[in-house]
Amino acid sequence: MTSRPSQSSTGIESLDDLLDGLIPGDNVVWVGDDDGLHDLIETAFLEAGESPRTVVILNDDAGLQIPSDVELIDARPGAIHADPMTLEEVIVERGRKPGARIVIRDLDTLVRRLGPDRALAFFARTCPRLFDLGAFAYWRSSRAGSGEILAPVQRVTQCVLEHNNNRLRVLKAESRPGIGGRILDIQRDDQTLALTEVRALGRLAEGIRRVRTERGLTQTDVASLAGVSPSAVSQVESGHRGLALDTLLTLSEALSVSLDELLDHRPDPGYILARRDRIPSRRGIVSLLDDPAAGLRAHLITLNPGERGGPPVIHKGAELVLIGHGLVQIELEQEAPVIRPGDALLVTRDAIKGWRNLHPESARLFWIVRD
Repeated sequence: MTSRPSQSSTGIESLDDLLDGLIPGDNVVWVGDDDGLHDLIETAFLEAGESPRTVVILNDDAGLQIPSDVELIDARPGAIHADPMTLEEVIVERGRKPGARIVIRDLDTLVRRLGPDRALAFFARTCPRLFDLGAFAYWRSSRAGSGEILAPVQRVTQCVLEHNNNRLRVLKAESRPGIGGRILDIQRDDQTLALTEVRALGRLAEGIRRVRTERGLTQTDVASLAGVSPSAVSQVESGHRGLALDTLLTLSEALSVSLDELLDHRPDPGYILARRDRIPSRRGIVSLLDDPAAGLRAHLITLNPGERGGPPVIHKGAELVLIGHGLVQIELEQEAPVIRPGDALLVTRDAIKGWRNLHPESARLFWIVRD
């Protein structure tokens, strides 16, 4: 398998190829009704990592067989970790261990036991804490059992993948441009799983879903415009069927959009998210955003105690420095102000010549410029 210096394997090579591996802090919500496929996915995830590995069991009917070197947290009714607050702290504590891999089985049981609001609150607290710690977590769920909370869950988490009838759909893949909306065929046996992208169906599914939601239309509305049944539109959006060319032409005319727009599943999301773990650091500098087309350049700078450094490039316009950690002296033409966490320095006339860490521990600062 191809080495990924900043990412870790899912245990499934074709999924690694799709996602470029897991980023530290990834919480992956798996949606599907096939428990056997859930088992296969979770087993591959656990086997791809070294200890510490943890499985959290909430369902009394789980019946999971796990290796002896994988820790089992029993949170079933009556167990020592059944209380939600206790369970949350136990999960977070396991997440503090470097390289931790945690499987939580499952969101459906949380919804049944706590109700949708409390189950969502549990996830909305725990997921960000695991993300901050850099732990990897898989959360099992289904449409039938967790459907009431999946939309807000998707807003919080980093990845959402749904499997149904041997098709995998990427609902969300944060920090992975162009991956959301893709649809893949699943090939599996008792031990292995492989994915093959279905490009045409994936583009059509996401394109129609995007145009429909932008226009505020229901699947029934789209079906009426296209001259097909609502179930046909539902199957198209789930990636399980396509539409005839004549039908696509009828729909594009009714919606006043081109075929290219119906097949465009990668619209501009309106923001760019850069994770510090995604790009390897060079000389203590991580280029969070270094694209002239975006109009901004943003770099994360790490300085050892007493270390001096300077901007990666000379910039003649406005420069903004924000301190994340440490005490940093900024060297200008005439002045050398010292700034601390929470401070910001905007330089509009003099160019920044360099910076120095005055803190006895490592310092982190953000250098942002506008092109």
